[in-house]
Amino acid sequence: MSDASRRCAVIFNPVKVSPQFRELATSILDGAGWTDLLWLETSKDDPGQGRAAEALQAGVERIIVAGGDGTVRAVAEALAGSGTPLGIVPAGTANLLDYNLRLPRTEEPALEVAAEGTTRDIDLVKITLDGDRTQHFAVMAGAGLDAMIMDEVSSDLKKTIGTAAYFLAAGKALGRLPMSVRVKVDDRPIKHHKAMMVLIGNVGGIPPNIDLIPGAVYDDGLLDVMVASPRRLRDWFKIIGRMIIRRQRKDDALELHRGKRVEVALRKPETYQLDGDVEGEFSRLVAEVVPGALTVVVGADVTGAGSAVA
Repeated sequence: MSDASRRCAVIFNPVKVSPQFRELATSILDGAGWTDLLWLETSKDDPGQGRAAEALQAGVERIIVAGGDGTVRAVAEALAGSGTPLGIVPAGTANLLDYNLRLPRTEEPALEVAAEGTTRDIDLVKITLDGDRTQHFAVMAGAGLDAMIMDEVSSDLKKTIGTAAYFLAAGKALGRLPMSVRVKVDDRPIKHHKAMMVLIGNVGGIPPNIDLIPGAVYDDGLLDVMVASPRRLRDWFKIIGRMIIRRQRKDDALELHRGKRVEVALRKPETYQLDGDVEGEFSRLVAEVVPGALTVVVGADVTGAGSAVA
C-alpha cells in the first residue's frame, strides 16, 4: 500500500454493475493508494469514448472500466496510443477481452487486479469502413452469422437466459445467408467465398474454453481472419468439432489466415459487429493491426504472448 495519493478514473455502466459496486470499488482502490477518484457514468449517448476522453484530459494515472464488451471497447478505443493503463471489471454477458486476458470474472477480485495488477501492452485493430468511417476493436469484428445473431438478440433475453439467447437467435439468422465476399490478406491473392461468416480477431477465445479463432494472440502484432463457408449440415458439425477439440484440418468449409492487414469486400451491404455490438452495415472493410496500442492492467499470471484458452 502506498501513502501517496494517486488519481484514478472509474468509468462504469450503471445498468450493468452491482448495487454495491461503487462502495466496493472505493474500498479496494483506497486500500491500494488510489484515493483521488473520478467517477464517470456511461450513458446511451456516450457508451464510453467521451468519458474516457474526459478522464484523459483530467490527467488521471489509471482508468478502470466496468461494463460489458461494448463499454470496454468504447473506452479502449479512446485510450488507443495514450499509454494510460486500463483496468477491466467485467459486467456483461460474455466479457471476451476479460476472458482472453485471464482476468477475474467477478467484481471484487477484478477490482483488486485493476487496482494493484501489473501492466502490459496489447494490440488493437483499426477498421476503415467504406473508405470514410474509422473504428477500433480489441476482441473481434464480424459479418454474417455472428453479426446477425447479435442483431437478433435482445438485452432482455440475454438477462433472462444468458448466452443461450445467442443460440436461439442463430436459427433466425441462418435463413438470410450466405454472403458473396472477397477477402485479401496482406499482399496475397484475393480469395472469393460464399461465406456464412467472416471474423477478424485480435483474440480467439470464447467461454466456455472454446478456441473460436485458433492461434489468435492479443500481442503478436498480427490479426487473424476466419472465413466459414459450410455448405451442408455435416460441415457445421466439422467446424464446431474443430473449435471444441482445437484440432485443425484443411478443408474448404473453414479457412484461417493471419496477417497485418485484411480487406473484406461484399457484393451487397451486410450488418457487422464489433466486440459483440452491432454497429451498422458496410460493403468494404479494411482492418489493420495497431501493435501495442492499448496498455491494460493484468494479473501476475499473465506473462508472454498468448490467448486465454489453454
